[in-house]
Amino acid sequence: MLLPRLSTRRSSATPRTRYRISLTFEGWCYLGIAAFILAGAITRQINLLMILFGMLAGSMVMCWRVVKKMLRKVEVRRRLPESISAGDLLVVEFAAVNRRRRLPSWALEVSDRIVRESKGRRPPALTAQTLIAYLPPGEPRLASYRGRLVERGRYRFGPLQVSARFPLGLFHYRMTTDQYDSLVVFPRLGRLLPGWKRIEQASEAGSGTVSRRQGVLEGEFYGLRDWRSGDSRRWLHWRTSARRQTPVVRQFEQQRHQDLALVLDLWQPDPPRPEQTDAVELAVSFVATVVADLCRGGGRWLYVAATGREPWFENGPTSTALLHEVMRRLAMCEAAPRELLPETLSAVLDKVRRGAQVVLVSTRPVYLDDQEQYGEVWKDPRRRTWLPKLRTIDASSDRLGEVFVID
Repeated sequence: MLLPRLSTRRSSATPRTRYRISLTFEGWCYLGIAAFILAGAITRQINLLMILFGMLAGSMVMCWRVVKKMLRKVEVRRRLPESISAGDLLVVEFAAVNRRRRLPSWALEVSDRIVRESKGRRPPALTAQTLIAYLPPGEPRLASYRGRLVERGRYRFGPLQVSARFPLGLFHYRMTTDQYDSLVVFPRLGRLLPGWKRIEQASEAGSGTVSRRQGVLEGEFYGLRDWRSGDSRRWLHWRTSARRQTPVVRQFEQQRHQDLALVLDLWQPDPPRPEQTDAVELAVSFVATVVADLCRGGGRWLYVAATGREPWFENGPTSTALLHEVMRRLAMCEAAPRELLPETLSAVLDKVRRGAQVVLVSTRPVYLDDQEQYGEVWKDPRRRTWLPKLRTIDASSDRLGEVFVID
């Protein structure tokens, strides 16, 4: 499935780095044993115990000195993927480099914090970890962690923490860098079933928007023309070329598909029930799948509008740029209990061109024959002419399974 590139937003300022060292549980146990031996050596006046305490203390000081060297002049940068949809495998890479000349670093633990940004319910933060076993001086190393983000939306990664306990694990030395990146996770894509194709074909047949015109190899034979630079040899009409003594190529008919307007009604009560939340996600995924399928094929003008917490509207020829913008909008949109469908539907019907196909995808049953609720549509003669041709898909109904499924 075609997906656009994702842009990751980075802070232009230099990340601030903080260092902190603390004793581990093993370190406290080690310190307790050393203190017990010291107390015995002093009270009992035993020189061998004093020597043993000196050896333990020397090892602890050496461990403290080495662990502080492990993270000095170590740089770690995060690399996010270019594109991802909800439920896809997320692979985050880290590029680490040791700027020291001699001393390598061992057993560096990299921890990352992931938070989903939302104006409504905010899920708890996630923590991901990976290990860089050996980092030689002056040479970069790559490490990564994998996981799945099951919800669409914008995620913030950071701060980035690198820690070391080498060599004895008595001290835990942490380097925290205020390095933040953001990633927009697109809605989960599904698969369009033959029911959706029947809706498109029935609407196109009724509107009669398929026309014959000159084009590339996309249909039946249309006519002949002279050879042009860039034409394929497969298009050559050899008999006519031999008769005219000049290359002649065939032309084929190109179908002009019907324009499509998608209206996404994101309504849900406050607080919503689990099945209503599922209906919102199904509706968003269905619209995202339709948009991705159309932008992959091209040749149409697409209108997409959505209600919800922040209503929006996008339109343009099917392309990668439009797909990127619509997918970003769909990833960020949230349902709301406000009734905005009559207003949004009226605005879309005023902007779509004649002969376009209008599909309303809602999270609830919609009754457009209610002249009181949809008075803005019924009072305007031009808007009223769209109602018999407007298709409604209820994401909360089992009939959605006739046109769309998530594998």
